[in-house]
Amino acid sequence: MKKSVSRFLDAWLRARQLIQAANLNRFQKAGLSATQFMTLNLIPANKAGMTLSELARRMNLGTATVTKTLDSLEARGLLTRTRSETDRRRVILSLTDEGETLQNSASAEFHDHIANLFRKMDADQQKGLVSGLEGLLQASAEQPSTSITDDAFRQEKRSSPRSRKP
Repeated sequence: MKKSVSRFLDAWLRARQLIQAANLNRFQKAGLSATQFMTLNLIPANKAGMTLSELARRMNLGTATVTKTLDSLEARGLLTRTRSETDRRRVILSLTDEGETLQNSASAEFHDHIANLFRKMDADQQKGLVSGLEGLLQASAEQPSTSITDDAFRQEKRSSPRSRKP
C-alpha cells in the first residue's frame, strides 16, 4: 500500500509539472506574467464579472496586492473596473472582449494540448485515468471541510517559492 501511495504521489507531482509547463507556455505566448494570467482566468467570461474582494479572496491576497495586477491588465485593455451602482464600495471586474478572446484562446489551446496527450494513451490507460481521477474527486467530496478550489489554491500559493518570506 505504501508503495502505491508513493507511486501515486510521484506520478501526481510529475503530471502537475506537465500542466504547469503547458500553462507557462500559454501565458508567455500571451505576453503576461503568471499572476496576470491567473487573474485573467479567474474572472468569469460573462458580463456579470466578479468583485475585487471576491477575486482577492480566491487568490488568497489582499485587495491592495491584487490592484497592481489589475492596473496592468486594465492598461492592456483586457479588463474593466466599475463601481457597483447599488453599493459604491464594491468594484466589479469584467473582461473586455479582448480579454475574453485571450482567455478563450488560451483555454482552448491548453485543452487541445492535454486532449492530445490523453489520446496518445491506450484505451485501458484512458479508462483507468478517468476512473482514478473521478475516485479522487469523490473521496475529496466526502470530506466536507475541504474546499478543493480554495484550499488547493492556497496550498499551491504557500508552496510557491515567491510566497515564502526569507
